[in-house]
Amino acid sequence: MSENLELQLDESFDWIYHQLTKGNTINGLRDNLIYLEFEQVKEWKSKYGFQFQIYSNDHFIDNKPHFHLIKKSENIDCRLFFSGEIFDCKGNSKLDKKIKDAVEYFLSLEVNQNRLIGLWNIKNPALIINNLKS
Repeated sequence: MSENLELQLDESFDWIYHQLTKGNTINGLRDNLIYLEFEQVKEWKSKYGFQFQIYSNDHFIDNKPHFHLIKKSENIDCRLFFSGEIFDCKGNSKLDKKIKDAVEYFLSLEVNQNRLIGLWNIKNPALIINNLKS
């Protein structure tokens, strides 16, 4: 089950980031404008290499749950709170503006918040959260 949630998170972020790389904007996405391409239907594979990771037996940071945004090819491993606030980054210590914008928009969508909370609860049953106000 957790693999499915991770895949859904990765796919959703990849789609948002792809929209931004093709010239769409966050305001455009909010206005339901999308960039479309015609391509052969195939199994999804990340175009940009970003992965959302919540580790088992993790811990709260400042009494808040967090996730890792990882891109191995660029040695990026950032810990972010579910609000989008960056706690820290290892490796390449900066996320560019387009990535930050994509993360912010990604986290503004309730479906992605629910997936993150669900994944956190599966992986960290001793630190169950019901919502982000926990």
